[in-house]
Amino acid sequence: MFQMNLIKKLKTSYELKLSPDKKFLCHNNSKTIVYDVNSFKEVIVLNKPSDPGRIRFSPNSEYLLIKKTTGGIWVYKTDNFQLVKVLKSNKSFKFLERDFTFTQDNETILDTLQINQEEQIVAININSGEKIILTELKYKDSIISHNHYSKKGNFHLFTLDYVNEKGYRVNKMIKVKEPINKQSIEVISNEEILYWESIIFNSVANAYILVINYEIILVDSSFKNVLKKVTIVDHECQEATGYFYHIYLSTNGKFIALTYSNRIFILRFEDLETIFIEDVPYACFAEFSNDDQYLFIGTWENGYVFENNL
Repeated sequence: MFQMNLIKKLKTSYELKLSPDKKFLCHNNSKTIVYDVNSFKEVIVLNKPSDPGRIRFSPNSEYLLIKKTTGGIWVYKTDNFQLVKVLKSNKSFKFLERDFTFTQDNETILDTLQINQEEQIVAININSGEKIILTELKYKDSIISHNHYSKKGNFHLFTLDYVNEKGYRVNKMIKVKEPINKQSIEVISNEEILYWESIIFNSVANAYILVINYEIILVDSSFKNVLKKVTIVDHECQEATGYFYHIYLSTNGKFIALTYSNRIFILRFEDLETIFIEDVPYACFAEFSNDDQYLFIGTWENGYVFENNL
């Protein structure tokens, strides 16, 4: 697969994450399993929460956070993998089945919570549980999803999906800059591109990458001018490819991994040329490790750790 050396084959893996200090590898199915990266031996099985969804290490590798598919976050310390905090919904704040991200202070996360029947971006201290509502957005039937953190640019990207005055679902980009405060937030739209599946930023090339079904679009750093459009799947192959799941950019900015439900693509960013296509049944996840040493593949049946040779 991908002409890469298979290092480890795992059971069902919805996500795979490497700790920033390269000590631990996690994957999840009905539980979260932690491995030692040097030996790939199992370190611990974390049974809580059951039905884990998202898994995230803090930037300093001190914490492992696991989000349950029905909402709520379990906080573990990685020195002994003891549970230190559980963040759950209450009458004022409802956790959602969405992605979340750490800020660079290592103790604060950004998440989408439902507040008074509306979705907002909230900063949450994982030790105290203190929440700061960062947005007061008023859009009809809005959905807010985290897409990407740009380390070099030091900002987080969210997509705001809502129903406009004509009754159509449209998107805006929400850019949250560090350090985090209400003044660090921009809501940006593009007059030509009204809807997308996901958005990330290549800080090496200083351009946004958008996925719209089977089309990849590059937009300049002002988010106004389209630089390039490429269709990666012909119409007759779309059913066999399946639906879009995930996009990820290598840390060096050279390669894009695209996950569809039946196929995974690796594109060269420079010219958006597809260099690998692999049929991967029940695929749900493909990412490069944060040092580009590994390529992680997750499916509803197995997980894979490959040695990246791109």
